[in-house]
Amino acid sequence: MAITAIPRTEEEPQGSGPGPTEPVDRAFLRWGVGIQLGVTALLVAVVVVWVGRLTYALDDAAIHLSMADRLAHDGTWGVVAGRFESASSSPLWTALTAVGVLVAGPAAEWVPLILNVVAGVAVVWLLAQGQQVVRPGRSRPLDVAVTAVLVVGMLYLPGLALVGMEHTLHTALVLAAVVTVHRWALDRPGPGPVAACAIVALASLTRFETAFVVVGLAAALVLVDRRRLTRRAAALVVSSAVPIAAFSLFNRAMGGGWLPNSLLAKGQGTGTAQSDGLTPSDIVGRVASDPLLIVLVASAAVYLIVRGRPGPALVPALALVVATAFHVTLADVGWYERYQAYLIGIGVYFLLATVAELPAATARRALVAIGAVGVVAAIPKLQHTVMVPRAADDMYRQQYQAGEFLGRYYDGEPVATDQLGYISYLHDGPLTDFAGLGDYEVLQRREGSRNRELWLTLDEERGFDVVVVYDISGAFNAPRGWVRAGQWQIDGPATTGVTRTLVFYATDPEAVAPLQEHLAEFEPDMAPRSELILNENAPMHAMAVDAAETDAAASG
Repeated sequence: MAITAIPRTEEEPQGSGPGPTEPVDRAFLRWGVGIQLGVTALLVAVVVVWVGRLTYALDDAAIHLSMADRLAHDGTWGVVAGRFESASSSPLWTALTAVGVLVAGPAAEWVPLILNVVAGVAVVWLLAQGQQVVRPGRSRPLDVAVTAVLVVGMLYLPGLALVGMEHTLHTALVLAAVVTVHRWALDRPGPGPVAACAIVALASLTRFETAFVVVGLAAALVLVDRRRLTRRAAALVVSSAVPIAAFSLFNRAMGGGWLPNSLLAKGQGTGTAQSDGLTPSDIVGRVASDPLLIVLVASAAVYLIVRGRPGPALVPALALVVATAFHVTLADVGWYERYQAYLIGIGVYFLLATVAELPAATARRALVAIGAVGVVAAIPKLQHTVMVPRAADDMYRQQYQAGEFLGRYYDGEPVATDQLGYISYLHDGPLTDFAGLGDYEVLQRREGSRNRELWLTLDEERGFDVVVVYDISGAFNAPRGWVRAGQWQIDGPATTGVTRTLVFYATDPEAVAPLQEHLAEFEPDMAPRSELILNENAPMHAMAVDAAETDAAASG
């Protein structure tokens, strides 16, 4: 039987939660968008004033920028012109960014921010669809406070905007799918199956984790009405599976893996040398790493158990529980609070739908609880939001500056790094990515190989003279024949950087002197709060390496 709204008494609120036919709550939309834009603008202003330009909190945002730039200007899906690489785990985001790059021209680096702001507005608009639980206004300060907690703390929209990746867009598309299916379950007008399947397909091309949500939505539809909605459930599953399968086949046809490189490198069950399998404690650790996710999933699970029958909020509750179970098993949590953002979006939608079922007086008390618990549970997200300027400063003083250096002195020449992003965006020419995110061949060869031996082999095969890596990576992996020419060290602790120090290696003795000269020449243009430290022993080391190579050649 179809889910029907719970009969209301005079004490109950007028709305029945997000997803019904009531018009958009303009007060919630106005205040929510205003808070989102205000906090985001403040963060951007601080970043631009402190850093001197817009830089994102993670280097990963520049991977998409690099791919978008190549796609827009070279027609290449990859980070190096003319070489296919599945370096993006979000095909739709990369394509949208490429369009933005063509339109924005010199302001291309602002495109990810703009797309995130627009997607954030869409998230608030979707939550405002018919919800009459939170009604912010000058005479309702509690609702204003709860709106701020939802937008800034729980949904983390300003922070995600400065992360500069696809997660806000993914949250918006997933929410659109959940809202649509929720309307079907409540027998209320809304987008039809064709529109819903299109939304699911776009969400799947934004992030493959959409499939986790679709399984939960399909299960909810079957529980609601096995006969009437089963076909729609199957259509949603197909709409998610087909784009993912098509993209996987395209990757294989182009010489890549079944999944994008980043998923193969970071995911579970990939068979890479870096993946030792996932244990139950790992899964528990992933859930526990986000207190807000724990609260939301636990609330949804309790709702499903206590209701004892399909309730009005079954769709978002089941979607959240099922998607979270898959996510913590097959995907990651964290990385600047971005990976689980879509789950939090579903959770917030579920909370609003659940509170709407309560009598008016109880609903007001529930809002107080949401505000209080939300602030405490969202402390990690609030901390990350506050730390955005420092994170962006890290990226500018390290990866961005390294990209500018390589672009100025080694443009068109092969270089190597394990920090794909701003380096691939600002340097034009052959690039070896030791991490394998932008280099499927390297990713394959990392399995069963020692990094030191692999790096040396890659140097012999690809002929790069300059390598830029973090000091800890170089200490463990750099071949003995490479000469450390110098290093950049930033003041203060690293925020999103791996360490405080980037090291520049010359892989050929003859490349040492030019590299040190370029480093010294670039020093006046280095970012504030960073220092160049040249290796005074580099010339002697280079002579020793050259002598050893000469002796080896003579004896060979």
